[in-house]
Amino acid sequence: MRIRKLITVVVGLALVLTLVSGTAAADTINAGVVELQMVVQQHPEAMDYQAGLQEEMMELQQEFEEATADLDPEEDAEELQQVQQEFQQEAMEIEEGFEEGLMDILEPDFEEFMEEEGYDMIVMEGAVVASTVEVNEENVTSEFLEFINGEAPQMELELDEEDDL
Repeated sequence: MRIRKLITVVVGLALVLTLVSGTAAADTINAGVVELQMVVQQHPEAMDYQAGLQEEMMELQQEFEEATADLDPEEDAEELQQVQQEFQQEAMEIEEGFEEGLMDILEPDFEEFMEEEGYDMIVMEGAVVASTVEVNEENVTSEFLEFINGEAPQMELELDEEDDL
């Protein structure tokens, strides 16, 4: 899956930048781990973005069907193949743009969450396979989803009977 490759590269670069920027002097890196698929499925902007992509892909499919409707597979094989290649190329470009756009949506939230929660990095579940420093990993998927949805942990206030009005 291309998203996994993209995230792995981003995580690798983040790890290198973190190490180079002075955290290497520390013996431990605090990493928040997220289940990226779950985040994408529950992040409001990412869900809207995915819905838009699906709509765009359906429109592309419809355009392809319309463009090839009058073509005979035997008589127009060469033209049919050319049209199919053009539409496949366009679909690939849409998918590549989707990955970049998705990261543009998620990255600011990841950065803000890291800063507020005190993590050195956010990694995709299973992304750190080796490290020269100790990496404290904590799955923060639920906390991140609460963060992006503006949900604060529920606090109960106990009022003395005298305080009740």
